[in-house]
Amino acid sequence: MKRYISKKDIDSLTETQKASLRDLWLPEKYDLAIAYVCLNAETDEYDEIEFVVGDVILDGNHITLVDIRHTGIGNSADDVNSIDENVINNDLDFDEDYNTQLDFDEEFDDEDFEFSYERPTTFSKKDCLPLLSISQMIEIFERRNYRDANFYILAATYEKTCEIGNKNISLENYGRSSESSELCDILWEKLKSLL
Repeated sequence: MKRYISKKDIDSLTETQKASLRDLWLPEKYDLAIAYVCLNAETDEYDEIEFVVGDVILDGNHITLVDIRHTGIGNSADDVNSIDENVINNDLDFDEDYNTQLDFDEEFDDEDFEFSYERPTTFSKKDCLPLLSISQMIEIFERRNYRDANFYILAATYEKTCEIGNKNISLENYGRSSESSELCDILWEKLKSLL
């Protein structure tokens, strides 16, 4: 059973739909997400990083998502801010003799210098998109007044029943002209129509 949408599902969205999905997403710890990190602004090249949210840090209107594999900081905004302040204030360990050994008279050639890319572990929410689970999609339908959507889910046992959807839907032709699909894919198609 497919439980989450995939990167391929996200790729099928327009930029407007992606922005709408990002606005609807309320990130939580252990959410799956994709971060888009710029590698080269000139060629518009991006690295797509799939990650699990390990922490959500709110700082005013800015939301930072921390990869669960990130080991450099704890789980608070103070830890992130202290790292940022150390970088800004140059409080990190630094070899004072390093600058004195450089000869700035020598011609510096960019081709001689090799830039290395290191995968980031913190991301701005505005640069990420969620890989939604079935329950997250149902939660979005609830927030968007799912009774207006054209879908229906009914699950029942002898003692309990759960219904989600628009009661005005006719179930007369149910199962006769449709093909079997994953619940996750059906919910995703309906959610895309709301974006």
